[in-house]
Amino acid sequence: MSEAAKQPETQNISLSVKNLTMAVLDEADLIDELRLAVIRQRDAIRDGDHAEAHSLMKDIQDISFDVQAQEMLRTRLADAAAAGLECEPRVSALFNAIAVNTSFSESEASLFNEASEHLKYAVSTLKMEISVLSGLVEHNEKFGAMLLSEWKRINTGFGSGLNQSGGLDFRG
Repeated sequence: MSEAAKQPETQNISLSVKNLTMAVLDEADLIDELRLAVIRQRDAIRDGDHAEAHSLMKDIQDISFDVQAQEMLRTRLADAAAAGLECEPRVSALFNAIAVNTSFSESEASLFNEASEHLKYAVSTLKMEISVLSGLVEHNEKFGAMLLSEWKRINTGFGSGLNQSGGLDFRG
């Protein structure tokens, strides 16, 4: 292939990598936004603000859909970049192909690597926050069940001593 023919192909690959890098950064930012919403929901549950916790469920759902759409875009862009670089669409393979390709600067390879590391960190911290939230929800469910059980036991213990209005009847 002549040098003139390689030029547009190199530009397309470079554009694919730049678009992929931006998509990775955008996905990491969305995941960070999701993590912050999960933290706010955890705080609302901890503080007993059930209305706020419920409101945040909608926010979390909306952000989750945005993350899924961004992930699909990132996957398509990774496939396109990998095809152009003749490697697999995995971070390590893409980074190695970018690093050895002379049409990319060291800063472009570094930016792609940093974006990928940011995405990994965002996913890791989100998983941690979801784990904490799950534990808190489970704790609240157990506490609620314990309270309900205790109220049933107390109610059963008084038996017919409760009148229709819910007060105690002390008559003979």
